[in-house]
Amino acid sequence: MVFLGLHAAVWMVLVVYFAAMLLLGWWSKRDVRDQEGYLLGHRRFGVWMMVMHAFGAGTNPGDVAGVVSKTVSGGASGIWVSWMWMFGTPFYWLIAPIVRRMRCLTLADFFQERFGRPASALYIVVAATGMIVCLASVLLATARTAQGLMGKATVEAVSVQSQKATADSGQAEATASSERESEAWFFGILLVTTAVFLVYSYWGGIVAAIRTDMVQGLMIIALSVIAIPMALNLKEVGGLAGMRQTLAARTDLGNLLSLFDPGVFDLWTVILLCINAPLSALAFPHLIPICGAGRTEWEGRVGFTYGNMLKRICTIGWCLLGLAWLAYLLETGSAIHPDAAFGDSIRMLLSPALQGVMLACVLAAAMSSGDAFQITVAGLFSENIYRVHIRPDADEWQVVRVTRIAGVVVVLISLVVAVLMRQSVVSAILDYFNILSLVGVSTAMGILWRRMNTAGMFCSTISAVAAFVVTRYVGGLPRHVTIAVPILAGVVAGIVGSLVTRPPKREALERFLTKIYVPIGQEAKLAWPLDEAVPPSQRWLTAGGLFVVKPTRQTWLGFLVTLAICVLCVVVMQALLRG
Repeated sequence: MVFLGLHAAVWMVLVVYFAAMLLLGWWSKRDVRDQEGYLLGHRRFGVWMMVMHAFGAGTNPGDVAGVVSKTVSGGASGIWVSWMWMFGTPFYWLIAPIVRRMRCLTLADFFQERFGRPASALYIVVAATGMIVCLASVLLATARTAQGLMGKATVEAVSVQSQKATADSGQAEATASSERESEAWFFGILLVTTAVFLVYSYWGGIVAAIRTDMVQGLMIIALSVIAIPMALNLKEVGGLAGMRQTLAARTDLGNLLSLFDPGVFDLWTVILLCINAPLSALAFPHLIPICGAGRTEWEGRVGFTYGNMLKRICTIGWCLLGLAWLAYLLETGSAIHPDAAFGDSIRMLLSPALQGVMLACVLAAAMSSGDAFQITVAGLFSENIYRVHIRPDADEWQVVRVTRIAGVVVVLISLVVAVLMRQSVVSAILDYFNILSLVGVSTAMGILWRRMNTAGMFCSTISAVAAFVVTRYVGGLPRHVTIAVPILAGVVAGIVGSLVTRPPKREALERFLTKIYVPIGQEAKLAWPLDEAVPPSQRWLTAGGLFVVKPTRQTWLGFLVTLAICVLCVVVMQALLRG
């Protein structure tokens, strides 16, 4: 029996799933008594929970749908929709302990301490913009995937083959009617999905987010493997060998088995994306909860790094599914909007019950990312705008209430942005990735360069934003230009702006450096002078005003192991493509 485009079994699975998640969110209310509990869960989570939190918060339908979408429209290079973070991942091992040692509730607290209140406000504006676009991409991908799964997505906008213009007026009218129906489904799915994760994260804050991330993270991993063998075993696909043969034969569509293409993901663009990745990560508003909600630095370090590494491994599966489905579409002469290709493949491959599980996985991914984004962006407003500028005397419960209300507003704005950007999931993902790096440059320079000051932060961020807007939206330049020029502009402007103005106050700067280099559990050293807390013998790079301490054995080994896993992932993917 089919109801609203879905089999009854699908609806049963969805009802049970959402009831369980809402119940978990309601149950988590009892652990929220103050702002730290709402935003950081009182820093009590272990390694496994932190890994799944990082994986769940960093994995959303935009990743799955984006990889499959770009793979269906352009071949194996679509893997970089998610793998653009790949070679930034080893740097997560370095970033996590520093972020934990900031001992802040939000990343805006770092900007306030390092550069002052105006800089904190500028960070909030830029980072919130990036995360609203990110959340919009999550909502957009979820709606398009559900459309494909319901068979409600139009195929006229984009396809893997050229579409002939129809001369039949009756057929044209039917097509227009189908497109109107498709848009109606899009808006309906968008509203329902948004409402569910908004409700449970409103209740439980980061405690609900981390607990549900653990459940939903396991479901997303299942999502990465269930459909792949079924797609490869289709007679039209013929396994890995048949898939490679079909794709290799379509030279008219380019080299579909290459990890690089001359369009969006050429070699230079991929290299620049990997350079950009750690800068974008340093601007995550949810970076503090991901690195700081664990019991110790170790939990935050392992969770942040290997939660995201788990995602890099799953991406191989998403790309294989996209390639298998592309081969199927080419062999059958079918067409589908690329953004709906993931949902369309699930509808064709799985039984109704498994479709329900898969749709629950997609919605789970949206919720696990959406709640993290909602909570942290709202926390920026309540902690660094409301508490600082509007109600300095507000008690903890008032601040928590404002955080919840701000979260609702953030989601509603993201909903509007999702509607405005509904033509392409991949473009939305790339835009938020680049927007975050615009302020990530200032974060990195503030940590590594002692001479960086408030004027340098403003010059860096404003110049990077201006360069991005001009190259991306005015100049219409190639993607690698829109990545490289803003980063270069931000670095140069930050250096010049700092050197032509007064240096930061020495006492405040040394207090900050002492804090980020004193490990958790050694708080007595926070009262020491910088030369005692971090003596010259422990410093590695100091030329030109740099301040980098000598890496520990754990730091070096962790970085190299993570880098080796990244290289291995690329080697495995190349082997799968070449046979």
